[in-house]
Amino acid sequence: PIANPPDDLVVYEVRYTDRTGENYFARHSRGHRWYHFPQMTKDEVLFLKCWDTLGRDFASLDGEGRPKGSPPPDAVKSTFSLHTAFSDPTTPKGAPPRESIEVRTVVLY
Repeated sequence: PIANPPDDLVVYEVRYTDRTGENYFARHSRGHRWYHFPQMTKDEVLFLKCWDTLGRDFASLDGEGRPKGSPPPDAVKSTFSLHTAFSDPTTPKGAPPRESIEVRTVVLY
């Protein structure tokens, strides 16, 4: 089976003091493929696509999230990447806590 966004997603509101946004939880799907990189070093980087406005899964929605027809011909295959964290049961006792840096950038071309 293949994952089928947006059917695999549950929308939830994120409320800030000055605005309300939205984000997604993923429903379990046998079509999802999850990858783990346990041997990464501090000299390595992992890039995730957080959002692509030309993604085929959402490029065919209007500003209110309603379908507006077929995706445009220039729609790209992936709109974003699901990602998560988990407790690794193989972590040795006394190991230093994991550190992560999140940097968001915008690429225009």
